Amino acid sequence: MTAGLAGTLQAAPGEARRYPARHLVEDAVLARGEDRIAVVVKRVRRRRFERDGRTRAERSLAVARALAAAGIGTPEPMGVEVSPEESVYVARRLEGAAQVREWFLHRDDPARFPAPALPFRFEEVVDGLGRLARRLHDAGVFFRDFTDGNVLLTAGEAGEPRFWLVDLDRARVKGRPLGWTLRMRDLARPGLNRREDRARLLAAYCAPRPAPAWLRGGVTLLRGRIVLWDDLKRALRPWRR
Repeated sequence: MTAGLAGTLQAAPGEARRYPARHLVEDAVLARGEDRIAVVVKRVRRRRFERDGRTRAERSLAVARALAAAGIGTPEPMGVEVSPEESVYVARRLEGAAQVREWFLHRDDPARFPAPALPFRFEEVVDGLGRLARRLHDAGVFFRDFTDGNVLLTAGEAGEPRFWLVDLDRARVKGRPLGWTLRMRDLARPGLNRREDRARLLAAYCAPRPAPAWLRGGVTLLRGRIVLWDDLKRALRPWRR
């Protein structure tokens, strides 16, 4: 599954973004002959017993290929490098992209979080996210980390919102449409804390049929558990570090 970079990575301006789960994300330039390609590099330290062929970078590449086969947007993978110490996944950088999270934060606290630069309404972002989730699950992909920070938005050629999935290494490709337990686990991940906003997401997900009451209730229950767990992790973060 490993696909070499066929080029050389060069540093780009700006600081790398380090996350607690043993990984580092940084902007870079991939030099291929005369070409200079803006890329995003994710470096993950390998676990002690992690086998070649099963590293997080190689899983990201496999998921990216599955998404592309299903017609679901993800930044173009440029290659993978694996060493005994780390695995590295490199994807083309999306210029002018914004996280879906920007719309959700502005919705909850417009005084603190400014409106996103891209001119999409909150409602069309939620509707598009619901349709994206349905395509993802019908294609047999359980994303596991389907948060609003892992979905990017750009403007298409006609000015329409285009959705892109990133941070792929936790996803699992099942090869068949998902059951409802896994679907609900993904649908509870986006940071929609208002009941009416979750209802809108699920309406778009289930269209043209209405979302059943048991689905709305199950997603609400799971969302509450996620919020409690996230609050606990934030409280414990000084000790965890």
